[in-house]
Amino acid sequence: MCGLIAVRDFSATSNLEPAVQRALASLARRGPDGEGLATVEQTPRTVLGHRRLAIYDTRTVAAQPMLCPDTGNSLVFNGAIYNFRSLRDELRASGCVFRTDSDTEVLLHGWRVWGEELFARCNGMWALVIWDAASGDLVYCRDRLGIKPLYLCNDGQTAILASEISAIADFRGGYPPPNPEKLFDFLVTSYSEQSHATFFQGIQAVPPGQVYRLSRTGRTRARAYHHWPQPGELEPLDAEALHALLTDAVSLRLRADVPVASLLSGGLDSSIITHLALKASDSPQHRLEGAFTYAYHEAEHAAVDESAKAAAFMHASGRPDLHRIVRFAAIPSADELMSLVGVQGEPFATPSILASFRTYRAIAEQGFKVVLGGEGADELLGGYTVRYHPLAVRSALHQGQWRQAAKLMGHRTFPRSLLLNRMIWDMPLSVITPLLRRLRPSVQAISGDLWSAQRQRMEAIRDNARLDLEQRLRDDQLSSLLPRVLRMADRTSMDAGIELRSPFMDYRLVERALVTPAAERVGERYSKVLLRTAFRNELPASVVETPKNTGFGHAEQFLLRRLPWEPLLEDLPAELGSFIDVASLRRRLSDPHTEHSTLWQALSVALWYRRFYA
Repeated sequence: MCGLIAVRDFSATSNLEPAVQRALASLARRGPDGEGLATVEQTPRTVLGHRRLAIYDTRTVAAQPMLCPDTGNSLVFNGAIYNFRSLRDELRASGCVFRTDSDTEVLLHGWRVWGEELFARCNGMWALVIWDAASGDLVYCRDRLGIKPLYLCNDGQTAILASEISAIADFRGGYPPPNPEKLFDFLVTSYSEQSHATFFQGIQAVPPGQVYRLSRTGRTRARAYHHWPQPGELEPLDAEALHALLTDAVSLRLRADVPVASLLSGGLDSSIITHLALKASDSPQHRLEGAFTYAYHEAEHAAVDESAKAAAFMHASGRPDLHRIVRFAAIPSADELMSLVGVQGEPFATPSILASFRTYRAIAEQGFKVVLGGEGADELLGGYTVRYHPLAVRSALHQGQWRQAAKLMGHRTFPRSLLLNRMIWDMPLSVITPLLRRLRPSVQAISGDLWSAQRQRMEAIRDNARLDLEQRLRDDQLSSLLPRVLRMADRTSMDAGIELRSPFMDYRLVERALVTPAAERVGERYSKVLLRTAFRNELPASVVETPKNTGFGHAEQFLLRRLPWEPLLEDLPAELGSFIDVASLRRRLSDPHTEHSTLWQALSVALWYRRFYA
């Protein structure tokens, strides 16, 4: 995993390299193990830059940009191709000769032999750029889910592709203006990735699952290499298939030439990942060597500190020696909070990610470079009971299934207070809009100017909120929640030079989950019933039968007023007032009844604006 930049200049700029080098420096934390630059001396001039985090074949011979000796093609690549060894065997059979034991070289030869068909063969996560010598095209592509980031800014004179927006800004000499549509949507919904637009005008995220070609003349072509199935196109998951797919996904992601650890909260997802990794460990390059748990110093957070539960799990697994507990004070300093804001690069939906931000840094300090995590399990398999169970009741009521609705509402885990929240979206906009403006803290903080300019977007927001349970799960996986989770996870892990691997994001598992009925994934009493069933006979009942746990960063999420916001809301640029009513935000944060609240979204926007525009 690494950081990359590629620049294609159509304006005949004489010296691109210094600007590319400056932009590459902003990606240093993503790739602390090396730096490379390659210039294509053809018209239009193209420069590829790379910062390396060495995971497979740590020798310098596997450094990037990597040149194909047979074709002259050049590649920069961020990510990991987990099945690269089996792909290499196929390529060797066709006559390819390899100098390294890296997945990068497999991609280079794979492009030569298979062309655009290469990407459908890959199981992994990636963002890459290839300069194709034969055509002169600049080819760029992301994995099916967009686990690895890639951003594009193309003004017709210069096209810039980079792993992070900061690199584009450094190349351009500054950040473009904020995107008001994106800010409005985020403040109303908390979604940040539903479209390919970013919070910065003129910069977009490259859509996943497609291959793009930028020609010498500036023409862009795109072709999808993957389509997510609809129900009926594949066999749905059952417990046995889920167990087998996840077991293989963990085994594939365990292989590395550097030490591998797991995140262990003590809950279902992380316990399953850690359990399967321990079972699969069979060689120095295929072994789990640590399990890390986030915990608190303060006794007041004992109710959400799961370190004892995680320790008991590791003891029962017979490997307590691998367990590490990292403890922190729940409340960050102003400097630490602003460091997190800078690392994320865009507003983010929850302060709970402070926990993973800290944990990855602690893991890196102990010499680890790869971490297995449970990202995507909740979105894929229905882990959010407060989100999905009210939707199931709403669907039952819409269909006149009164007994089923009453049954669901009778479970002790059912969040009755949120049912009305879901039902409100069935009302006309003339009712919804004033209710949101009056009752939702993040919407209250929207400035009058932004509200007036963007309120027409409420119709699309309402339509999305009306999705039924089946539609909601699919949208959460492919458009809203999961892309948001993946973006936040990439930034917090790569800030520490950690390659985060998520077995639940194996595309084979995602495909099967997408065609499995929502009710079979979510369940009625607990969440993720299919996952619990799959591992009921292997894990302790205390893990399998316990409702969804609090997870990393639970205390931070519910201590909004105690965050060091006061000095950070002083001396803000006056232009922020075009988007946020700062006086209203301050009043609400001073309100003793404000704790866990959508008000964080408004605070996040204010801190983001301070960091990038002050």
